[in-house]
Amino acid sequence: MTTHQVTITLPDEIYQQVNKQSQLMERSIAEELAAVVISSVQEQDRLSPDIKRQLSELKFFTDEELWQAARMTAPTDKEERIQELMDKQNLEELTSSEQQEVEDISDYFSRIMLVRAEAAVLLKERGYDVDQLLVS
Repeated sequence: MTTHQVTITLPDEIYQQVNKQSQLMERSIAEELAAVVISSVQEQDRLSPDIKRQLSELKFFTDEELWQAARMTAPTDKEERIQELMDKQNLEELTSSEQQEVEDISDYFSRIMLVRAEAAVLLKERGYDVDQLLVS
């Protein structure tokens, strides 16, 4: 495997976090940063192109739109349906269509969480205090 050396500049707060994590993992700061970058790239590769597009478009949202995205929740009917299916699964085997429905709803919930997280990151980068999102 070919490797490349890169010099980067980090804000002190990020550097301190990376330094702390590198000590916990008993790695150099360079090794820790490489691990973070590799993990991030691999995670991005697992996302569908549709989700990647949706997340990348968030950076063009206004602050108000980002706050809305960061507070997005699943519709009640989807929450109720997944609960029904989970309750049924505890009692008996789901049909293949019901199993597919569970997967589809779970994917939907995951997408919401990704959008909320990315919106929160962008709001934080824009200087907002996003701690209030932790309780909602």
